[in-house]
Amino acid sequence: MVIKRGVGDILAHLTVMKPLLFAAFFALSAWAPSREVMMSALSEAYFQVSVFVAATLFGMLFFERARRQGLHSALQKHRKLQVLFAALCGAIPGCGGAIFIVTQYIRGAMTFGGVVATLTATMGDAAFLLLAKSPKDALLVFSLCLVAGVVCGYVVDWTHGRDFLRMRKGEEYQDEEVCENPLLSPFYRLWLALFLPGAAMGIGYAAQVDVGEALSIGGVHWAEPFGACAAALAIAMWTFNPLSDIRQCISAHRTVTRRVVDTTNFITVWVLCGFVAYGLLEEVFAFDLAALFGAWIWLMPLAAVCIGFIPGCGPQVVVTTLFLNGAIPLSAQLANAISNDGDALFPAVAIAPKASLIATLYTAVPAIIVGYGWMIFWE
Repeated sequence: MVIKRGVGDILAHLTVMKPLLFAAFFALSAWAPSREVMMSALSEAYFQVSVFVAATLFGMLFFERARRQGLHSALQKHRKLQVLFAALCGAIPGCGGAIFIVTQYIRGAMTFGGVVATLTATMGDAAFLLLAKSPKDALLVFSLCLVAGVVCGYVVDWTHGRDFLRMRKGEEYQDEEVCENPLLSPFYRLWLALFLPGAAMGIGYAAQVDVGEALSIGGVHWAEPFGACAAALAIAMWTFNPLSDIRQCISAHRTVTRRVVDTTNFITVWVLCGFVAYGLLEEVFAFDLAALFGAWIWLMPLAAVCIGFIPGCGPQVVVTTLFLNGAIPLSAQLANAISNDGDALFPAVAIAPKASLIATLYTAVPAIIVGYGWMIFWE
């Protein structure tokens, strides 16, 4: 019996929250004390995360579509290299690589160790934020996550065997065709028109170029309003899109462009939540998060691991934001980066809940070891 549950059905109850969240963003933009924080958060979320997420997803999805059968056959033929390949895909910034590996698993072409490897190696979409703000720390975190993923994946396959929890024939996930709303088509075209200059500006910001000053016209800095408007469009499309976000992300029946736009919009909302939450606490309410967390420094890696258990990228973006602002140590960032699974966990939860739970728990082991090891020996 083929499992036909749409992966997005697991989040169907969250649909009612979309208009509420949209209204909250609008209210914060209209409220004078938070208006500046909101505008800055919108612009930063778009330039620092959204454009890079979209670029990575375009590359991954075009590659997957062009080489789907070849990759599927190669993974089945070279099973000893599956863990290494899975970890490398997970280490790619964003969730695209890890989602690809998880979908290969639920189609029966990947070992359980490969799933553990990719979930351990991936930092999710928080990787874009870290890469843009602190490339040196990003390189360190990505490297340790990759090594942890490879080691953990091979240990799992060696311990349990390559067929442990493997999806059997007749149980693998099969895509359902989804109905698209034709009224949204003009907005997809507008989104793509904004993406091209937005990506160029995002690269400029990542290279530490003052894009706002460089592109100012008559003393008017229009880069930030551009980013804020592009992010607002993403939020509006996410709010009024009737399709499930996760199904959009992995369904092979949809065009690459629509999958990229819908997934990027979904991620943008989570990123914005993290940026706004931190900005409001620090700038509007003058809440000293660094002092609060400093009193519980030895619990930080463990707390970061627990936050990593939460599916999705939003909470992980908040953790990375706290690290970049000096509120939590690098050991906590490492622990969270290794334990969190980003959006890649959602397909597995819907199709293979037992395997997803075990894989998530396994990622906590290297996360605790690396997190506390870094704290004891290097901090």
